[in-house]
Amino acid sequence: MDGWLPPGSARTGDEVIVTGFHAVIDLIEKSGFLSGDRLMVARQVNDARLQRLLAKAERAQISIARKSYAELTQLAGTKNHQGIVLERQHELKLKLFSKQDFLAAQRGIYLALDGVKDPQNLGAIFRTALGLSVSGIFLPQKDSAPAGATALKASAGALTEVPICFTGSIASLMQFISDKRPEIPLVALDNRGELFSDSDAELMREGAPTLLIIGSEQGLSRLALERATHRRRLLMNSRLESYNVSVATALALYELVRWRRSD
Repeated sequence: MDGWLPPGSARTGDEVIVTGFHAVIDLIEKSGFLSGDRLMVARQVNDARLQRLLAKAERAQISIARKSYAELTQLAGTKNHQGIVLERQHELKLKLFSKQDFLAAQRGIYLALDGVKDPQNLGAIFRTALGLSVSGIFLPQKDSAPAGATALKASAGALTEVPICFTGSIASLMQFISDKRPEIPLVALDNRGELFSDSDAELMREGAPTLLIIGSEQGLSRLALERATHRRRLLMNSRLESYNVSVATALALYELVRWRRSD
């Protein structure tokens, strides 16, 4: 399954399109250039970071083409390409884990994303997850932003570093976990829950992983809330209706991570 992409990812035939300096540079740092890669850059761009990237591409004997911004926009399918597009003949290499892997885990923080449909938010969440050493992220196969090129760019490459489990509905996943290992804390982020507090150290108990369930700005599904073992909310001024989902995820993860014991 390594290298599989879910439906909706930015791919044409066997090609993957990666856009933007951060996404392209981070991908090349991790994988190097691969045979068949094509690097296309805007004629107007010629700064130092591009020169370093072009030097690497030339050493790897990779095809390089100068294009107009209009041509790059057509190739990328977006205007937000920053003047650089990498066309790769190979699928993005995603790290995958299974529900059985999760059940066997004895520690670690995992995320389940319920209804996060914006790939920019998805990428930002992966970037935070990598920074806070999240062990894995559950993504529903439907009603979720695709783990593709846009999310890769927003994640600055973290999308290929944090293990993913593609699953059915998050509510069904929670029921499965409760049936198999009822001692695992299922922590739902809910604006009607209790504030995170010092007593939440018990959520990071030894011998079991912790699952943090995050919904969209509109909140979690009813079934997901019903199946949570704990509901927690974030400190927030009453003048603000909600946090952006990627910001809320970062804050909630930090509340849990600070109780994690060092390996």
